[in-house]
Amino acid sequence: MRILPFIILFTCCLFNKSLQAQCRISVDAPDTLAFLISINDVPINTYPVVSLELNLNTSGKTNFKAEFPEHPMLNFSQVITIKKGAAVSYSIDRSKGALKFILTSESLQAVAEQPAQEGVSSEITADTLQQQQVHNGCFPITDDSAYQDMIAACDEQHFEAKKLSLMAEFAGRSCLRTDHLRYMMSKLSQEDNKLALLIAAKDHIYDPERLLEVSADFFLARNKAKVAEIVDGDREP
Repeated sequence: MRILPFIILFTCCLFNKSLQAQCRISVDAPDTLAFLISINDVPINTYPVVSLELNLNTSGKTNFKAEFPEHPMLNFSQVITIKKGAAVSYSIDRSKGALKFILTSESLQAVAEQPAQEGVSSEITADTLQQQQVHNGCFPITDDSAYQDMIAACDEQHFEAKKLSLMAEFAGRSCLRTDHLRYMMSKLSQEDNKLALLIAAKDHIYDPERLLEVSADFFLARNKAKVAEIVDGDREP
């Protein structure tokens, strides 16, 4: 199974009657700076990620805000000028001592637009679109408030063994996205504990076709191999 890049695809359509062209925006950050992003004060993702891609029916000056749950002092906002029909990529990186959205690529694209049907809301949230995707894992996804409560409880623990215990117990009775699991793993420093959490969660994943992506969170080659064994162990040859 090929290791997929850690890209969370959130397609959010923010409609405005005066706008005529759709643009595609990608944002990437270092692995240690998982972020939440808002565009024109509209939250885009629910869970911290290090990469996302989205479509917007917008152009002109657009306010981007990045928040870092693990490093709140680094939160920042920036006004970015978006060209109609553009495909742009930004990296979150330091420039003159401060974090900024730095343009890494820009090109024009042709994106066909579909008019909103009368009587149908034109706003599509990221969570709604993800629920419409076809997966072969568990369903429904665990309640967000319960997940956040578990994360908060783990953050209060000083011992990694206790964090692992809380996470493994929660994973064993929940339905998690791969992104949930990866964020949980980021709370653990020992790779053996990350493997233990993977074992506890692997049968409770909403999108198991993406589960091998967690190998990117391991440094040692032997542990990356163990991840593949755990993920593929119950599959038919």
